[in-house]
This record gives sequence, structure tokens and C-alpha cells, in this order.
Amino acid sequence: MMKQLDIIVPVYRGLQETKECLLSSLQSLPSWAQLIVVNDASPEPELTLWLRQQADAGFFTLLENEQNLGFVGTVNRGMKLNPDRDVLLLNSDVEVADSDWLERMREAAYIHDKVASLTPFSNNATICSFPDFCADNGLFAGLNVTEIDAVFSAIPLEHKLIQVPTGVGFCMYMRRDCMNAVGLFDEETFGKGYGEENDWCQRAAKAGFVNYHQLNVFAYHKGGVSFQDEGDPRKARAMELLQELHPDYTAEVHRFIAEDPARQARQLAALALVRSHPSSRILLVTHRLGGGVTQHLDELQNFFARKACFIRLKPAADGEGVLLSLSPLGADELHFNLHKRDEYQDMLSLLKWLGITRVHFHHLMGIDEEVLTLPAMLECDYKVTVHDYYLLNGNPSLTDERGRFAGDDPAVRDIACSRHYPLPDGTNAESWRDHWLPWLQQAKQVIFPSRDVAVRFLAAFNDDALLTQHSVVAYHPDSENKDWPAVTPLLARKPIKVLILGALSREKGAELLERVACLLPSGEVEFHLLGYGFRELKNVVTHGAYVPENLQSKLRAINADLIWFPALWPETYSYTFSIALDSGLPVVYPNLGAFMERAAGRNESYMLPWNSTPEQFAAFWQAMAADLPVTQWLAADSEELLLSEHLRPQADFYGKHYLAALPAANIPTELLSDVLVKASKLLTQQTDQQQSSAVTSRERLLLLLWRVRQLPVMRGLAQRVPYTWQQKLKLALSERQLHEILKK
Repeated sequence: MMKQLDIIVPVYRGLQETKECLLSSLQSLPSWAQLIVVNDASPEPELTLWLRQQADAGFFTLLENEQNLGFVGTVNRGMKLNPDRDVLLLNSDVEVADSDWLERMREAAYIHDKVASLTPFSNNATICSFPDFCADNGLFAGLNVTEIDAVFSAIPLEHKLIQVPTGVGFCMYMRRDCMNAVGLFDEETFGKGYGEENDWCQRAAKAGFVNYHQLNVFAYHKGGVSFQDEGDPRKARAMELLQELHPDYTAEVHRFIAEDPARQARQLAALALVRSHPSSRILLVTHRLGGGVTQHLDELQNFFARKACFIRLKPAADGEGVLLSLSPLGADELHFNLHKRDEYQDMLSLLKWLGITRVHFHHLMGIDEEVLTLPAMLECDYKVTVHDYYLLNGNPSLTDERGRFAGDDPAVRDIACSRHYPLPDGTNAESWRDHWLPWLQQAKQVIFPSRDVAVRFLAAFNDDALLTQHSVVAYHPDSENKDWPAVTPLLARKPIKVLILGALSREKGAELLERVACLLPSGEVEFHLLGYGFRELKNVVTHGAYVPENLQSKLRAINADLIWFPALWPETYSYTFSIALDSGLPVVYPNLGAFMERAAGRNESYMLPWNSTPEQFAAFWQAMAADLPVTQWLAADSEELLLSEHLRPQADFYGKHYLAALPAANIPTELLSDVLVKASKLLTQQTDQQQSSAVTSRERLLLLLWRVRQLPVMRGLAQRVPYTWQQKLKLALSERQLHEILKK
């Protein structure tokens, strides 16, 4: 017989999150369930006051700890209140759907006799995460928790429960008969919290009960609010205790992750969510190399939220087709081999069923040209964003074998670029452009992220009238309508701290930076690289990679005086330059690429000829360090930037125009289950996450070689190996940028 239920919500901090949690829970509370809130001596008076007001109004039962007990003691107190009831643990930063989610959980808890715990899907629930497994996700495509849960409740599943080695305590249903058999959480061992629910689930399993992941319920978990100050320092110790108490636990978790039995349910839900999304569905075609292109796709995903749903298509790691990603991280990708006609048709049927309304091409490197037929087959238009110069002559950076800009003279440029990036046999730069021109002409729009790239790119195509007519310049959303902060003048101090941002290749000035740093006397100028070079750089302090979450703290720690961009190729936009503009620090940049126009009108900005010698750059920095006049390098608005009206950046392009004129999708009535039956072979045994995201054996070899190269004894020898040889070896081992592999 089903028991009544206590929903236990331990509270410590986070007024807004707690309100959202409790109010969402109260909306869908059936008569057989009651809400019990336990205030663990919260340090926030406003939170305590609100809880008391709501409890006095009869919305829930409130227990208050006289002193802070931590998560384990607080939860145990709540679970002891009614010893004849089942329990559902609910973190105070969890939001549940306005639906019958609780009824589904209670019903599932009694499908089997020996149920210990149930954990639903969530955006942030480790082994129960959606859309990407073992990841902290946002809400899928900007939808709310009720919309997502409604899809989970309806997806066609043969089984609604799968066995897991542990439940996840953010939202965990616990049956009382199991609690009576194994006891409550182990407060003595796990103290104030972390690892206690894993231990309880393991004890339950040893007693013959089973922990389940419930596949037809979804809850939103913000994460790290209520007990965030209590948990993190104890994670390592908790894992040690778990391993001591349950020696097989870690192996069981790793085995579960490797098998990933919930993968098909995630894919079913993602497909159904894309199809049911209330806005337009846009297919983004890209390469698999990461960098600024991927950052832009992530930016589009965040910028438009509910206004558009984006699906990504990129080359597969095995070179045998493409991967279709239904979520930004792409952990649950579908693999299609386009050389097999039936798989191409399967992909086409799936895209039609999803209701794709536009294809947006961002890069074609590694993409099978069969993909170019998708707009016609889907009966939709397409746009193209030019992120680099690949379509101009096959060389994305327009650089020669030395990693330096090859110039704008077509006769010289194309030959120099082909030595760095050889074109296919039988193809020269002119025939390469002739091949791509009709495709560019037929695009609904060709988007350039700066005027500089637009002018150079269109000139290479002889300013073709139709291509020019379809072209628009639009800065990326991160700077659209952005008011950059005022610049802080450079203060006189020694040494001057110069910051360089990002992953530095030769094209981005790694070797130039090193040579300049070695020319300057010690104590005058310090060069700090927030990122890393393609090899270790002498006389440069390297701080390693950053992520958005820790960028500002790293910038504060370095406390730079100004930021330098030593690029030797015409950058088409540069997200790192956006960081520099937003920092309020003076910037130094070359008279090449998008820097000039993006910094136009900004004071304390210095522009140096990109092809200056290292000695000339060193002289500039010495003048800076000596507080000598450097006015000859102050940047000024150039007449060359006053281009035709057509090539001026379009204001509010992404905010007002990007989604304009999107036709309504003609969605087939075919059922989800029917589509998936046809594409069932795509749900492979080996996860595409392992194919596309994990470090391969070749990449492990690449990392080994890279580390050996950093050894002092190897530096001189490595520098004698021609760079083109090094690049060919690197590409043979991995197409991904080195920093993408280092982050794994």
C-alpha cells in the first residue's frame, strides 16, 4: 500500500531560490503529501522572517534548529517527524513543475517491491542530468521546468525506471520501509554534509533494495545555494569515506557512466523538446575545432533563449559523416554517415520532422558537401557567417608559412597561403573561389562580424554585385549596443604589467611576444599571458586557461596596466578584444584586422604597424616603461574606416533582424516513435560523447609530445624543427586546437 509523503526541504540561505522552490511545490501538492521546511539557523534574517510568515499562514510546517546542524542533521530531523511516511528530499534551490510530477514519482516508487530511492531528471544532477550527461546544464533551449517536464511525462519509454548505483539528493524519493531497514543518514560519519545520500543508497543496495533513476519526471536544480558554504571543502574527504565504506562504489559509478542506460531517454526527450519548441528551429553548420566559432554559437544559444531553438551539425571525429547535436554541449549527438544514402535520408527525415526553418552555415571545414543540399531538401533558406578566410582561398588566417599575414595582393597572397594551407590537388585559389561564389550568391544573407573582413573578403570576389547585395556587417551580440566602460589612464609604475589574452598560436603573435619579452631588460615590463602559447614562451608569465566564471577573478589577480594584441593576421572580430574593451584598460593592437574599427574613438588606445620588428615593439614598451611620450602611437579614427553605407555595421542586427522573415515550419505529422524506429541504429552503444569530446589515443600522444617539448632540454631542439612539420604532425594527431584537448 502506498504511504503518505513528507516533502523535506532543508533551508540555510537563498531567499529568492527558497521562495521559488516552496511556491512551485505548493502549487502541485496533493492531499496525501505535506511540506516540511527545516530552517538550519539561517544567517539571513529576511529568509527566516519569510519562512515564519508562510508557516503562520498554514502553507507548510516549519521546524527551526536552534543551532546550525548542517545538511545531514537537518534532513534527519525532518525525516524523524512522521516515522510512518515516505520522504521526498527537496533542496531549497529546486523548482518543480506545475503538474502531476509528484503523483508520477509516488506511483513509480511502488512499481517494484524493494524500491530504495527515485531520482528524476534534472539540468544539474550528475548521473541524472539533462540534456548533457554528468554536466551542469541550463534549462533546455530556454524552456521552463513545466514545459520540459510535460515532454518527459509523455515520451514513449519501454521502462520508466533504470537502476543506478546511487540517488542524487537534490530531489530524491525514499520509501519508508527501506528507511526502517537501513536507518537514516549517517550523521556521525558524514558530519554536516556531503556524500550522505550516496552512503545511504549503498547501504540500501546491500540490504536488498534498489535505487532507481526515474525517466519520466524533470525538476530544475539551480545548484549550490542552500548549503554551498558547507559542502565543497568536504567533497574529497567524503569520497575517501565512501570508498572505505563501500569499496565497489566508484567502480559501479564508472560502469554506469560508461554504459549510460538513460541515453536513449535523453535523446527522445531532446528530440521531442526541439519539435515542440514554441519558436523557430535553426540548424547551425560548423566545424569541430572549437575557438571563436563555437563561442559564437554558444552566444547565439544564450542570446535568443526562447526566441529560437538551435540544432548543431558538425563533422564526426571519425571522418565518416556528421554529428547532429540537440544540445549546446553535444554530449548526446546522433551520428549520420552521409556516404550511405539511407543514413542521409534518415537525417533528412529527422530534420524535416523537427521543423527546421533555416540553415545557418558558420564553417565548412571538414563538412561533406552533401550538407550544402540541406536547405533545398528542407525547402528553407540559408545564411552564411564569415568567421575567417577559409572560403577565400582555403587558408583561414591568410598567413604564410611563418604565420604572418600574406598581404592583400592576390598574386602574392594566394601562393603564400597555399604553402601554409595546401588546396586539394587540381585546385588553385581562383578555382576555389569560383566554386564557392554561386553558393554565397544564393544565400539569403552573408554576415560579416566586422567591416574589415567584409571589405577584404568581397574584394577577393571582385566585389561581386549579387554577393555584395546580400552582405551585411554585424558585430557579434556581445558588443551589440554595448557601452564599453571609460578607460583608466595608465599609471606610472614599474614594472609595467602587460596582459595578453587567449590561446596564442604563431598567427596570434606567440613568437613575437617571446622575442619582445627577451629583448627588454628585466624589471621594466612584465608580460602576463592569461591563456597559453602553442609552446612554452620564455620571459612570459603564463597563467593558463580561463573560463567565463573565473575570468574576472583572474584579471583582478594579475592587475595588469594594459592589454596587448600581438596578432599577425587580420582578426575578423576577436572575443578576447571584447574582454579588453570591457576591462577599461588601455589597449595596444596592430593596424590590421577588426581591432581598428572596434576601438575607434576609444582613448588610451595605441596602434602599431603589425609588421614592426621585435626591436621596434621593444622600443615602444621601453618608452612606456620610461614614461616617455608615445603620442605617435595613439590610435585615431581613420578615414579608411568610413566605408560605404552598405558596409557600416547594422545596428541591432541580432536583436531586431536576425530572426526576421523566418517562415513557419511545415512539420510532418509522423509520430516521434515512428521517426526513432527508422533512426534506431543511430542510438549506438558507444556514446558520441566519447567520440567527440574525450581525449583519443592520438590526442594522448599529442599531449605527451607537447609536454616533452616543454622540457628545458628539448626546447632548443624543438625550435629547429620547421613549424610546418610540427603543424602537419599536430593535425595528423588531432584537428582540435591544443587548448581544447588540454581542458579535457
